[in-house]
Amino acid sequence: MNKEHIEKQAKDILEKFVKALEKVEKESKEEFHVEREIFEREENNGESCENFKENILANAPKKNDDFIIAERGGWKQ
Repeated sequence: MNKEHIEKQAKDILEKFVKALEKVEKESKEEFHVEREIFEREENNGESCENFKENILANAPKKNDDFIIAERGGWKQ
């Protein structure tokens, strides 16, 4: 096969692909927001929370001593 023939085939493939993409329905991008009366949290005086570490570890489904065990990228699908 010569170069011109391969270029023509590639161009035909791309044109078919573009036509197929034009037929695909596009998702509408709706704006979303929530109106709240209280929209900011109250800040503490910079004091540490009592038993913070223990509370966080108590909520973790998997832990090892002082560390939370999480699968890297496991939340991706």
